[in-house]
Amino acid sequence: MGRPSMSAETIRNNKISLIQCAMEMIHESGIPSVSARSLGSRVGMNSALIYRYFRDIDEVVLFACVHALQEYTNDMVNSSSHMDPDTDESYDADIYMLSWEIFCKHAFSNPDEFNILFFSRHSEDLPSVLKEYLDLFPPERDTSSDVFLEAMFRATSLQDRNLMLLVPLLEGRVPDNDIILSNDMTVAFFYALLTQLLGNDRGVTPESQTARMLDACRKVALI
Repeated sequence: MGRPSMSAETIRNNKISLIQCAMEMIHESGIPSVSARSLGSRVGMNSALIYRYFRDIDEVVLFACVHALQEYTNDMVNSSSHMDPDTDESYDADIYMLSWEIFCKHAFSNPDEFNILFFSRHSEDLPSVLKEYLDLFPPERDTSSDVFLEAMFRATSLQDRNLMLLVPLLEGRVPDNDIILSNDMTVAFFYALLTQLLGNDRGVTPESQTARMLDACRKVALI
Protein backbone atom coordinates (compact mmCIF):
# COMPACT_ATOMS: atom_id res chain seq x y z
CA MET A 1 0.00 0.00 0.00
CA GLY A 2 1.50 3.34 -1.04
CA ARG A 3 2.00 6.39 1.09
CA PRO A 4 -1.04 8.63 1.54
CA SER A 5 -0.86 11.65 -0.72
CA MET A 6 -0.45 15.11 0.78
CA SER A 7 -1.99 18.32 -0.39
CA ALA A 8 0.18 20.97 -1.99
CA GLU A 9 -0.52 23.23 1.00
CA THR A 10 0.67 20.58 3.46
CA ILE A 11 3.87 20.03 1.49
CA ARG A 12 4.47 23.76 1.32
CA ASN A 13 3.86 24.30 5.04
CA ASN A 14 6.11 21.39 6.02
CA LYS A 15 8.94 22.67 3.83
CA ILE A 16 8.60 26.13 5.36
CA SER A 17 8.69 24.67 8.88
CA LEU A 18 11.80 22.63 8.13
CA ILE A 19 13.66 25.57 6.59
CA GLN A 20 12.68 27.93 9.40
CA CYS A 21 13.80 25.46 12.05
CA ALA A 22 17.08 24.90 10.23
CA MET A 23 17.62 28.67 10.19
CA GLU A 24 17.04 28.83 13.94
CA MET A 25 19.45 25.96 14.59
CA ILE A 26 22.16 27.54 12.44
CA HIS A 27 21.72 30.85 14.25
CA GLU A 28 21.88 29.16 17.66
CA SER A 29 24.55 26.50 17.20
CA GLY A 30 25.97 26.65 13.67
CA ILE A 31 25.56 24.56 10.54
CA PRO A 32 27.01 21.31 12.03
CA SER A 33 24.09 21.24 14.48
CA VAL A 34 21.62 20.57 11.65
CA SER A 35 21.12 16.85 11.06
CA ALA A 36 18.07 14.90 9.95
CA ARG A 37 17.59 13.58 13.48
CA SER A 38 18.00 16.93 15.27
CA LEU A 39 15.86 18.78 12.72
CA GLY A 40 13.14 16.15 12.78
CA SER A 41 13.08 16.21 16.57
CA ARG A 42 12.78 19.97 16.65
CA VAL A 43 9.98 20.08 14.09
CA GLY A 44 8.21 17.09 15.59
CA MET A 45 8.59 15.00 12.45
CA ASN A 46 10.03 11.57 11.80
CA SER A 47 13.47 12.32 10.35
CA ALA A 48 12.80 9.93 7.45
CA LEU A 49 9.97 12.19 6.30
CA ILE A 50 12.40 15.04 5.65
CA TYR A 51 13.50 13.18 2.53
CA ARG A 52 9.99 13.48 1.13
CA TYR A 53 10.58 17.22 0.84
CA PHE A 54 14.32 17.53 0.22
CA ARG A 55 16.96 15.38 -1.46
CA ASP A 56 19.10 15.37 1.67
CA ILE A 57 19.92 17.46 4.74
CA ASP A 58 22.46 19.45 2.73
CA GLU A 59 19.67 20.81 0.57
CA VAL A 60 17.72 21.90 3.66
CA VAL A 61 20.82 23.73 4.88
CA LEU A 62 21.25 25.41 1.49
CA PHE A 63 17.71 26.78 1.70
CA ALA A 64 18.32 27.92 5.27
CA CYS A 65 21.45 29.83 4.27
CA VAL A 66 19.62 31.98 1.73
CA HIS A 67 18.78 34.46 4.49
CA ALA A 68 22.46 35.51 4.50
CA LEU A 69 22.17 36.21 0.78
CA GLN A 70 19.12 38.38 1.36
CA GLU A 71 21.10 40.54 3.79
CA TYR A 72 23.78 40.95 1.11
CA THR A 73 21.29 41.97 -1.57
CA ASN A 74 19.61 44.47 0.75
CA ASP A 75 22.99 46.05 1.47
CA MET A 76 23.95 46.01 -2.21
CA VAL A 77 20.73 47.70 -3.31
CA ASN A 78 21.02 50.40 -0.64
CA SER A 79 24.71 51.03 -1.36
CA SER A 80 24.27 51.29 -5.14
CA SER A 81 21.05 53.30 -5.19
CA HIS A 82 22.90 56.53 -6.02
CA MET A 83 24.78 55.03 -8.97
CA ASP A 84 23.56 55.62 -12.53
CA PRO A 85 25.03 53.66 -15.47
CA ASP A 86 23.80 56.31 -17.91
CA THR A 87 25.52 59.26 -16.25
CA ASP A 88 28.44 57.83 -14.26
CA GLU A 89 31.49 57.48 -16.51
CA SER A 90 33.17 55.12 -14.04
CA TYR A 91 30.03 53.07 -13.40
CA ASP A 92 31.43 49.72 -14.62
CA ALA A 93 34.49 49.98 -12.39
CA ASP A 94 32.54 51.37 -9.45
CA ILE A 95 29.83 48.71 -9.53
CA TYR A 96 32.43 45.95 -9.92
CA MET A 97 34.37 47.09 -6.87
CA LEU A 98 31.25 47.84 -4.83
CA SER A 99 29.83 44.39 -5.63
CA TRP A 100 32.96 42.70 -4.32
CA GLU A 101 33.22 45.01 -1.31
CA ILE A 102 29.66 44.29 -0.17
CA PHE A 103 29.93 40.62 -1.09
CA CYS A 104 33.14 40.22 0.94
CA LYS A 105 31.64 42.10 3.87
CA HIS A 106 28.85 39.55 4.17
CA ALA A 107 30.71 36.45 2.98
CA PHE A 108 33.68 36.86 5.30
CA SER A 109 31.41 37.67 8.24
CA ASN A 110 29.34 34.54 7.51
CA PRO A 111 31.89 32.17 5.93
CA ASP A 112 30.03 28.96 6.74
CA GLU A 113 26.82 30.15 5.09
CA PHE A 114 28.52 31.53 2.00
CA ASN A 115 30.61 28.40 1.63
CA ILE A 116 27.38 26.40 1.58
CA LEU A 117 25.75 28.80 -0.88
CA PHE A 118 28.57 28.90 -3.44
CA PHE A 119 30.89 25.96 -2.91
CA SER A 120 28.84 23.05 -1.56
CA ARG A 121 27.51 19.96 -3.33
CA HIS A 122 24.21 21.66 -4.25
CA SER A 123 25.57 25.13 -5.07
CA GLU A 124 24.92 24.64 -8.79
CA ASP A 125 21.22 24.52 -7.93
CA LEU A 126 21.26 27.92 -6.22
CA PRO A 127 19.20 29.72 -8.93
CA SER A 128 16.34 27.22 -8.62
CA VAL A 129 16.65 27.21 -4.82
CA LEU A 130 16.37 31.01 -4.77
CA LYS A 131 13.29 30.88 -6.97
CA GLU A 132 11.59 28.36 -4.69
CA TYR A 133 12.74 30.20 -1.55
CA LEU A 134 11.09 33.43 -2.73
CA ASP A 135 7.94 31.44 -3.45
CA LEU A 136 7.94 29.87 0.01
CA PHE A 137 8.83 33.11 1.76
CA PRO A 138 7.27 35.84 -0.40
CA PRO A 139 8.21 39.41 0.53
CA GLU A 140 5.59 41.60 2.10
CA ARG A 141 6.07 44.00 -0.80
CA ASP A 142 7.87 43.91 -4.13
CA THR A 143 11.09 45.52 -2.94
CA SER A 144 14.03 46.34 -5.18
CA SER A 145 16.23 44.02 -3.13
CA ASP A 146 13.99 41.06 -3.90
CA VAL A 147 14.08 41.90 -7.60
CA PHE A 148 17.85 42.21 -7.36
CA LEU A 149 18.08 38.88 -5.56
CA GLU A 150 16.17 37.13 -8.31
CA ALA A 151 18.04 38.81 -11.18
CA MET A 152 21.53 38.69 -9.72
CA PHE A 153 21.51 34.95 -9.27
CA ARG A 154 20.01 33.70 -12.51
CA ALA A 155 23.49 32.67 -13.61
CA THR A 156 24.59 29.21 -12.60
CA SER A 157 27.81 29.98 -10.73
CA LEU A 158 29.85 32.64 -8.97
CA GLN A 159 32.18 32.59 -11.98
CA ASP A 160 29.32 33.50 -14.33
CA ARG A 161 28.09 36.30 -12.09
CA ASN A 162 31.55 37.82 -11.76
CA LEU A 163 32.19 37.50 -15.48
CA MET A 164 29.10 39.60 -16.23
CA LEU A 165 30.68 42.45 -14.27
CA LEU A 166 34.25 41.89 -15.41
CA VAL A 167 33.69 41.78 -19.18
CA PRO A 168 32.62 45.45 -19.50
CA LEU A 169 35.88 46.45 -17.82
CA LEU A 170 38.27 44.30 -19.84
CA GLU A 171 36.62 43.74 -23.21
CA GLY A 172 38.78 45.23 -25.93
CA ARG A 173 41.65 45.76 -23.53
CA VAL A 174 42.80 42.15 -23.08
CA PRO A 175 42.19 38.95 -25.08
CA ASP A 176 38.93 37.12 -24.37
CA ASN A 177 40.77 34.02 -23.10
CA ASP A 178 42.65 36.20 -20.61
CA ILE A 179 39.37 37.64 -19.34
CA ILE A 180 38.09 34.15 -18.62
CA LEU A 181 41.37 33.21 -16.94
CA SER A 182 41.31 36.39 -14.84
CA ASN A 183 37.74 35.64 -13.85
CA ASP A 184 38.56 32.07 -12.77
CA MET A 185 41.59 33.28 -10.81
CA THR A 186 39.48 35.93 -9.06
CA VAL A 187 36.93 33.38 -7.85
CA ALA A 188 39.68 30.92 -6.88
CA PHE A 189 41.40 33.61 -4.82
CA PHE A 190 38.13 34.47 -3.10
CA TYR A 191 37.63 30.81 -2.21
CA ALA A 192 41.16 30.61 -0.81
CA LEU A 193 40.49 33.62 1.43
CA LEU A 194 37.17 32.15 2.53
CA THR A 195 38.84 28.82 3.32
CA GLN A 196 41.37 30.57 5.55
CA LEU A 197 38.52 32.04 7.57
CA LEU A 198 36.76 28.68 7.75
CA GLY A 199 40.01 27.19 9.07
CA ASN A 200 40.43 29.95 11.65
CA ASP A 201 43.94 30.69 10.35
CA ARG A 202 45.92 32.82 12.76
CA GLY A 203 45.81 36.55 12.12
CA VAL A 204 43.05 36.29 9.55
CA THR A 205 39.98 38.50 9.97
CA PRO A 206 37.01 39.43 7.76
CA GLU A 207 38.53 42.89 7.40
CA SER A 208 41.97 41.63 6.37
CA GLN A 209 40.48 39.21 3.85
CA THR A 210 38.26 41.91 2.38
CA ALA A 211 41.25 44.23 1.92
CA ARG A 212 43.22 41.48 0.17
CA MET A 213 40.31 40.60 -2.10
CA LEU A 214 39.67 44.19 -3.13
CA ASP A 215 43.35 44.71 -3.87
CA ALA A 216 43.29 41.65 -6.13
CA CYS A 217 40.11 42.86 -7.86
CA ARG A 218 41.71 46.22 -8.68
CA LYS A 219 44.67 44.48 -10.25
CA VAL A 220 42.55 42.01 -12.22
CA ALA A 221 40.18 44.70 -13.50
CA LEU A 222 43.07 47.06 -14.33
CA ILE A 223 41.59 49.78 -12.14
